[in-house]
Amino acid sequence: MLWLGDILVCAISGILALWLWSFTHGKPLGVILAQNGYLMAIMSLAWLFLAWVLELYALPTAVDLRAVLPRLFSIAGMILLGYLVIFFAVAPHNQLIRLPLVYFLILVTLLASLWRWGMITLLRRGVLRQRALIVGAGWAGQTIARLLREQLNPEFEVLGFIDDDEAKQDSNVEGLPVLGRADELPSVAHRLGADTIIYAITHQLSEPMFRTLLDCQAAGLAVVRMPALYEALTGRVPVEHVRGEWLLPGEIEGGQTSLFYRLVVRLMDVTFALLAGIILAVLGPLIALLIKLDSPGPVFYRQVRSGRGGVPFELIKFRSMRADAEATTGAQWATENDPRITRVGRWLRRTRLDELPQVLNILRGDIHLIGPRPERPEFIAQLEKEIPFYRARLAVKPGLTGWAQVKYRYGSTVEDARIKLEYDLYYIKHRSLGLDLQILMQTIGVMLALKGT
Repeated sequence: MLWLGDILVCAISGILALWLWSFTHGKPLGVILAQNGYLMAIMSLAWLFLAWVLELYALPTAVDLRAVLPRLFSIAGMILLGYLVIFFAVAPHNQLIRLPLVYFLILVTLLASLWRWGMITLLRRGVLRQRALIVGAGWAGQTIARLLREQLNPEFEVLGFIDDDEAKQDSNVEGLPVLGRADELPSVAHRLGADTIIYAITHQLSEPMFRTLLDCQAAGLAVVRMPALYEALTGRVPVEHVRGEWLLPGEIEGGQTSLFYRLVVRLMDVTFALLAGIILAVLGPLIALLIKLDSPGPVFYRQVRSGRGGVPFELIKFRSMRADAEATTGAQWATENDPRITRVGRWLRRTRLDELPQVLNILRGDIHLIGPRPERPEFIAQLEKEIPFYRARLAVKPGLTGWAQVKYRYGSTVEDARIKLEYDLYYIKHRSLGLDLQILMQTIGVMLALKGT
């Protein structure tokens, strides 16, 4: 619905912009549309693409007007800036129109704001809300119930739980009633007017339950698995609440990504490494001088990290901490406002310029441009004991940037590592060129906003 609404908004804005221009341009609207309609189409595609990059089609963002409005204005600003660069630096001035673009950006920002406000209002009033029953009142069911309750504008109204545990009958779990057993699911759903069943049992699906869920589907109810819903709402895999085969069916069971995807990824890696290498050659001497003036020690910092399958390799970065940062403590996580970080190092981390030398790791094939963050073997050995499936993140080659890096802050605790693992597993399970492009664009945004750590 959000996609369709934005497409309609862009189309209306483009036509209205050219219609307004027709009054001063002295040509009929039909002629102007024929001559300049393609430009409005390009601007519309740019708008939709940037809206996707800025997560305006992801529910956690799309349902929060305070998050939506700044992004809409940011999109308008980025399109205007890009158009001005092309207008003055690339294209002949007489081949690109100016006033219709201004009309379009004003109209599309206004109409998109009104459309999103209307959509959010409908969500808040529950007009589009689905009435759901959760099958399973254990940890998985409680987790998804808690997540749905914490949403700003819940997409689901959770009516209660269905569970076969006798001890839970006629009781409350997470503030919701247990309404019956599995064999009573169709009748309970009909009585309460439910239209969605959230299946949140992590053990093997029994034959009676399978038949019950089929009966619910035949009655017109949607059946959604808890992990799939959790992923859609959070962009993470619920690692503590699912079986292993729900996580990585392709990578763990021997499946491979397509040859086309692997070739494009390698092309992206090499292209980025060459472009970043130019930046490294230009800025590297200045950064090296600043590091040397700020604190004693080497310019570069080399550290053993684990690659795909746990194969160790040496990662290279600009040094951002004191040279003796781990001399007495051994391996330890960096923390926010870490006293070991130097003054120049803090600036390098915020801009992520400390990671520029990793272009050498990319060219050597140690890491990709995009993938899970390469972790130290010492931390992996520790986290494997405390977090289920932690080693699963080694199923793919690590990356310079990734889904967890752009979605979550720098981790310094086991709980942070668990949440980042959920993001990493989501990326491994859903990785594609589209997701890679989204991560790349959001990484640029993080760098420009100086949000690196």
